[in-house]
Amino acid sequence: MGKTSKKYFDKDFIDKVWQELIKEIHQAKSSSDINIVLGCVLSSPELNLLEKRLSVLYLLKQGLSYREISEIADVHYNTISFIKKGLKKPIRKKKVYSSFPEKPKKKISKFPKYKGV
Repeated sequence: MGKTSKKYFDKDFIDKVWQELIKEIHQAKSSSDINIVLGCVLSSPELNLLEKRLSVLYLLKQGLSYREISEIADVHYNTISFIKKGLKKPIRKKKVYSSFPEKPKKKISKFPKYKGV
């Protein structure tokens, strides 16, 4: 899957986007309609990734071990652990750049300067 930009949207906009996706899924009359909606939004590798993560979630609910899930879904243990924790990633903080350059810190030496003998 390709790299994405690090542009962040405001919360109101993201909420509207999610509501629109949920509305489209609710309007779908069959599973093939849902596949069409998701196919319009996600690329093939993204769909594959989503299918694997959803299968991990399903297999966790079935009570399978990490090893069994890893073999069935072909995912790493870290992915299984991440999904088991409820997909809770820490919220990224936006970088704040100061308008003033930071002053260089003065190094404090443990030993006095050499004065020669």
